[in-house]
Amino acid sequence: MRAGEASALARIAPVDFARTFSLQRLGPHDPSAHLSKIEFRKAFFFRGRASTLRFERESDGAGARALRVTALGEAAEEMLAETLVCLAQEDDNDRFPTADAGIARLHRSLPGLRLLRVPWLWDIACSIVLQQRIRTVDAMRAWNRMVAQAGADAPLGLRAFPDAAAVEAIAGFALRGMEIDAQRADTLRRLAREWRFLPLRAEMSFAQMRERLMRIPGIGPWTVESILGYGAGDCDAAIPGDLHLPHLVCYALAGETRGSDERMMELLEPFRGHRFRVIRLLYASRLVVPRR
Repeated sequence: MRAGEASALARIAPVDFARTFSLQRLGPHDPSAHLSKIEFRKAFFFRGRASTLRFERESDGAGARALRVTALGEAAEEMLAETLVCLAQEDDNDRFPTADAGIARLHRSLPGLRLLRVPWLWDIACSIVLQQRIRTVDAMRAWNRMVAQAGADAPLGLRAFPDAAAVEAIAGFALRGMEIDAQRADTLRRLAREWRFLPLRAEMSFAQMRERLMRIPGIGPWTVESILGYGAGDCDAAIPGDLHLPHLVCYALAGETRGSDERMMELLEPFRGHRFRVIRLLYASRLVVPRR
């Protein structure tokens, strides 16, 4: 093993790389991430340094599949240890209970979709803020500009999104020059200020994370639940206030082509404990809601 590199097996299987990691990057051209059928790489700042994690499928020697996790950077051993703590959070994928035949069938047809707690939670939080109230393609463009202009080169040919200190230091006019409106720019800088002093840690409970995030002006339930689901591995995160999600859930679970937050939450209630898993399964199914 080279200096600045550490590797270990994480006994978590099955893991389908596309289904599990595709939404851990902001679009297919995200310079901080690389995804293939057999590998996922993610660059991010760890302990103030641009670093990279690589995930590969591997046998554990006893015939069982596992993830080979390789950390590259100046604090590789620490980063690997924190990542293994994150991956140890059990998502109950194999014990997902549901009496709904359609969702049960969908769950069986999409094996390896895991809901993971990730060590790049800062990146997830910022990517969600950038997606507030705008088209995803515009958020992708803003993300790429921030990575290019304020990020840093990382191992394996990737480039890391700027850390909290760097984001807080970006002037408001500079963020607006990246096509980030004043409201989202202010929210990013408030988030950065909070994160610098009290970052969200892998050992925090979901309740602690929610409380911390909700006290930041500009961050509401949609942002919090998205961060908890996509970044912290909360299998029960339910995302209110989304433009498209209620229609998808209501059509999939009740055949209703138009939905509301209230109706969506009513239909998701029987799945409490796994509501975000149902949401992810529906997204992964590529179900199209017909127009009225």
